[in-house]
Amino acid sequence: MLASLKTQVALTVGSLALGLLGAATQATAADQTPTAAPTAPQTSGATAYTKYGRVTANTGVWIRSRPTTHSTVLGSFRSGAKIPLACKAYGQKIDGVRIWYKLGHGSGWVTGRYVKNLNPIAWCR
Repeated sequence: MLASLKTQVALTVGSLALGLLGAATQATAADQTPTAAPTAPQTSGATAYTKYGRVTANTGVWIRSRPTTHSTVLGSFRSGAKIPLACKAYGQKIDGVRIWYKLGHGSGWVTGRYVKNLNPIAWCR
């Protein structure tokens, strides 16, 4: 009878130990469950740009197909607009400024005369 009691106590203690160990393992596993890393907002497959400029002209600025006023007008930005910039290059001189910025979305150029870069902008290659 004493052996039976010892066996029963041992089994009970073992069950409790396994139960506690199992609960701890589940809690640890729950703590280590990978979560999705935060991602940058994506807009219809467009590349996220970190280089920007601000339109300084009161009347806005034209978007041109090439860095010259003799090229096609593709559109415009209003005064104060924050615009994505990809790189800069020399183009037609406008009021003493020869720098033009290629737009970050890949189509068009704006004159540096009417856009203030908010970040250092690399030269186009």
